Amino acid sequence: MKVFSKETLLKNMVEHPYDTNQDLVARVNFFFRSEDGRLTIAYYESPAGWFDVSVEGFSEIDYVLEGEVQLSSRSGKVVARKGEAFLIEDGDSFRWHNVKPSKMLFFIYPVTKDISDLIDSFYSRQQGRRPSIEYPSSG
Repeated sequence: MKVFSKETLLKNMVEHPYDTNQDLVARVNFFFRSEDGRLTIAYYESPAGWFDVSVEGFSEIDYVLEGEVQLSSRSGKVVARKGEAFLIEDGDSFRWHNVKPSKMLFFIYPVTKDISDLIDSFYSRQQGRRPSIEYPSSG
């Protein structure tokens, strides 16, 4: 068993830029990856702002620790606040809007090669820093 302290979650935070809104930069720490490499868990902090999302090949569950998140698509809107979780499924496309600065935990399954490469790029872009818990490489 292991406890992930607040210090552990904050220790290896890296910037998470967004191609669809370059004015928004969140911070994230992918602090766990399952032994088989198919599940990853991250701690996430973001200022208020938006970005567009298209999910391909995986699903994601987000648990809001602080703040408020609104997901809007042609089929409707979902709002999640502190203490609530939401599911994003393969094939979903929407605008993510952090209505307030937000802190979350999120779980991605299965980790695709594209997701693994994206995670690797966050850390390699920032002076070779690695997650606080090692996980299998994408190769």
